[in-house]
Amino acid sequence: MPMIDLGEAMRNASNDEFWAIRGKAIQAYANIEQSLARIFAMLSGTTQEVAGVIFFRISSTDSRNKILEKLFKKKFNDRFNVFRNSLFEQLRPIDIERNEIVHWNVVNQVGADKEGKTIAKVTLMPPNFWVPDTNTPIKDTAILVAFISKCDFYSKLCNMFNIMVGNVALVPIPDADKQPWLDIFSQPIVYPPPLDHPLSPKPQEHDNPSQSFQLK
Repeated sequence: MPMIDLGEAMRNASNDEFWAIRGKAIQAYANIEQSLARIFAMLSGTTQEVAGVIFFRISSTDSRNKILEKLFKKKFNDRFNVFRNSLFEQLRPIDIERNEIVHWNVVNQVGADKEGKTIAKVTLMPPNFWVPDTNTPIKDTAILVAFISKCDFYSKLCNMFNIMVGNVALVPIPDADKQPWLDIFSQPIVYPPPLDHPLSPKPQEHDNPSQSFQLK
């Protein structure tokens, strides 16, 4: 049985890219919150500054979503009904996963490779990970990267809704350019998006949708 160097395992774990990716995952969710705050300003008919004071004092994501949903209905009635319902239905599991990423513990799984070299795999596990359970879930780097991509999609989608429907674009948008987005906002949200969706991952994208009303 190979000898495991715990010192080397700790060094490997401390240098693992997992730490940076976890931080990026938390930031990706924060981007969704910023996008929702912009929608809150549009729905409530107030400025971004005033909306931010109110919005970021709402500590419960469930309450936040219910407030947004009511404002959504008040402003648009039945318009965008399908889009709205799917948005808030799909935000809920994202909120839950964000809490897991923030509150779960980092666990260093130590072992050895085929050559006997000490290796370490850093993952997230629930706070009660010491309780023996073969079904205990984990979150590794791949799961966090997938979460980042999902947050990026929903953040940009909310930004585009605000731009196209809330008329907050820096320049007037021709109706012909608006219509494809209005068509998207008349349908339920599908994630991952189909390849022909303007927010489908591509080699180069605008980081800020407000810089361009049509992402290519």
